[in-house]
Amino acid sequence: MRPPLRTLAAGLLLAVPLGLAVLGPALAGDATSRGLPFAPDGPLGTDFVGRDVLRQVLLGGRSVVLVAVAATLLAYLVGVPVGLLAATTRRRWVDEILMRPLDLVLAVPSLLLLILVAAVARPGPATLVGVVALIALPEIARVTRAAALPLAHGPAMEAMRLHRETWWRRAGGYVGRGVRRVLLADAGVRFVGAVYLVATASFLGVGVAPDADDWAVMVDRNRTGLFLQPWAVVVPAALVVALAVGVNLVADQVLAARADPAPPPGDAGPPARGARPSRRDRRSGPQAPEADRRPSPGGPLLRVRRLTAAAGQRRLVDGVSFDLAAGEILAVVGASGSGKSTTGRALLGETTPGVRLTGGIALAGSAVAAGAPPPAGSVGYVPQQPAVALHPLRRVGAVLGEIARRHPPGRTRRARRQAVSEVLDRMALPTDRRFLRRFPHQLSGGQQQRLVIAHALLSRAVLLVADEPTTGQDALTRRDVARELTALARHGMAVVLLSHDLPLVRAVADRVLVLRHGAAVAQGPTAEVLAAWDHHDRESAGGPPTRGPATDSRRAGSTRCSPGRDVPPLLAVAGLVATHRHGGRRRTVLRDVGATAAAGECLAVVGRSGSGKTTLARCVAGLHPPTGGRVALAGRRLDPHLDRRDRRDLAAVQYVFQDARASFDAYRPVLDQVARAARRLRDATDAEARRTALRLLDQVGLAEHTVAGTPDRLSGGELHRAALARALAGEPRVLICDEITAGLDGDARERVLALLDGLRRCRDLALVVISHDRDVVARLADRIVVLDGGRVVEQGPADALLGAARHPLTRALLPAAPEPRQRDDEERRADPTAATR
Repeated sequence: MRPPLRTLAAGLLLAVPLGLAVLGPALAGDATSRGLPFAPDGPLGTDFVGRDVLRQVLLGGRSVVLVAVAATLLAYLVGVPVGLLAATTRRRWVDEILMRPLDLVLAVPSLLLLILVAAVARPGPATLVGVVALIALPEIARVTRAAALPLAHGPAMEAMRLHRETWWRRAGGYVGRGVRRVLLADAGVRFVGAVYLVATASFLGVGVAPDADDWAVMVDRNRTGLFLQPWAVVVPAALVVALAVGVNLVADQVLAARADPAPPPGDAGPPARGARPSRRDRRSGPQAPEADRRPSPGGPLLRVRRLTAAAGQRRLVDGVSFDLAAGEILAVVGASGSGKSTTGRALLGETTPGVRLTGGIALAGSAVAAGAPPPAGSVGYVPQQPAVALHPLRRVGAVLGEIARRHPPGRTRRARRQAVSEVLDRMALPTDRRFLRRFPHQLSGGQQQRLVIAHALLSRAVLLVADEPTTGQDALTRRDVARELTALARHGMAVVLLSHDLPLVRAVADRVLVLRHGAAVAQGPTAEVLAAWDHHDRESAGGPPTRGPATDSRRAGSTRCSPGRDVPPLLAVAGLVATHRHGGRRRTVLRDVGATAAAGECLAVVGRSGSGKTTLARCVAGLHPPTGGRVALAGRRLDPHLDRRDRRDLAAVQYVFQDARASFDAYRPVLDQVARAARRLRDATDAEARRTALRLLDQVGLAEHTVAGTPDRLSGGELHRAALARALAGEPRVLICDEITAGLDGDARERVLALLDGLRRCRDLALVVISHDRDVVARLADRIVVLDGGRVVEQGPADALLGAARHPLTRALLPAAPEPRQRDDEERRADPTAATR
């Protein structure tokens, strides 16, 4: 049914019973003398006691509708706050106290509860409302809690806790808005259940009298004369059904019209269509074999013609055209906000709400458009923020097994397990049962990224769209990703690479497409396009600055903070031990870690993905209470629990999350969230907080019109900068930056690094940087700590570790920087495609 017809049908189905319930008593008129039971007198005959059926229909809707509405509202008014409190509480005993009594009520069958109430309670509408609400209350609380849990413990909630946000704004304003679509869908079903419970209760004598004017009573009492006078049963039953169906249809229309600006983590963003087929794709029937999805020999696999994406009057992508053959890698580069991610999502038939796509896209001869995605399994997608492609409530192994079962079909269980193990091996991920039973939030950002790539590889797609696949990855993993992308192309897969990582582009791409303000300004073979760029264009597209000497030489002209031994450190971490819960067990992720950072000093924490870097940063910020050791600020021990720190300590230690998009409230403007941090942490007035937010956002290169909208309107790089501005709004003494330059183009990265370098000098700020980027470490770090398997394997002054590291892992992660000419020669020798293309 088309949307206008569905809307009209929903309105009619709901309007008729509601209209009769409201206006019916006024139209019923005075009571007439009774006739014979089930007689044909009047338009609809008489009922089981000889009353006019039409008059009973006009009078009987009010009790059903009012009781069902009152019971449903009462159940939601109590159940939703209980579910939100149970989901958002940090104390397990509170959750137990709230949910266990409701579980006991849920264990009692509703019919038995109605019978018990009928036996002991006084019949009447108030009793009926109470018992129907009591029956629905546990289910509503359970649904609310389950929908709220992923949001209640995600980065956005943690960011609000860091900024000392009120519980009501966190639970009601953020989590409540995040689950409202689930609750709206549930409310339609719940109202229908309330109507039927009212009808059942009326049969049992709990609600209204056995001969009352009530649709439910009419159906019950007149059923014996169904064949003598069918209207006495059919008409009230049809009105009850119309009421139930109409409510659900209206709820569906509201859900379709009120699309969320940005879905929550784990349920957001464009789905990895090669990895997990959508319901629409699964309905379309069996998937074609892989060979059937490939184009005819000699023709391009992907054709894009004059692709345009517009949000109102603003053009995000402006007339982009290109072809891509099987086995070819096309790199799309450009500054943050140039339209790279929008172009990549358009290839999936996906777009942000409010963005309109025009132009032509064809994959293997099949047209792709907004709402008409490519066939299931034909395209793999690796998003810039990997958490959006991972289901937060499903284990890693279960999802991998499902993908292996669907792509291609017909595999045995042993073959599927072998395929999963091979893909995990290729992506340098563990293959043991412990890893497969983890949830996505138990993985590091780098592991999440590689897992998403594994999903795409396992689906055997013909086209892979990789949006910043090396974001947040260490040097060794970046090398593995480059090797894997080249191997995929060698085996016939086409790859669209959206990246700021010019060394990766130079190593793997056959052709380069340069976007600027949504328009294609250059396109051609990689070597020619890169050689044709001038200095400014290369940095704007995201490449490392080409300033002649190696990056390390920038250190020579700057004065590094080198406090003497008599200067106490501002931040001191000693003997830190941290564990993660894995099922009923705890796994140790940090073992006796110690580090210090003085005022004005930068401490860099490096290591492979999963080595414990982010856990260390979270322990310092109070987001992950350690099981041993201590964190001290200026000689004073900080409480390991974030919620027990006062406002001064919260403002003193701020954290910039690696997943910047997930750390923002998806339903509020970015500017308001930055200003809110200043309001809560510094007790500034609304006007002062707004001025502070605008000043900080301007320092990181974000204009007011850019941050005036919700986070879904900003690119990943822009959100990274906004997250930094939000952390600085509290004027911290210790700033922790987790992959702060990930996904930033060259100009934005240089601006952010210069800002951080200036802040730590002017404000005596202790800076803790977690980064896989050697240039970032060389630019900022005074001291370096190298983690491996949760232990410190090497630490010391940055100059010593960058130039003459002792540990093999340090040398691999932070290789000595070659001279410019030597670097170019090594990059050409390291190009894995040079010998094959």
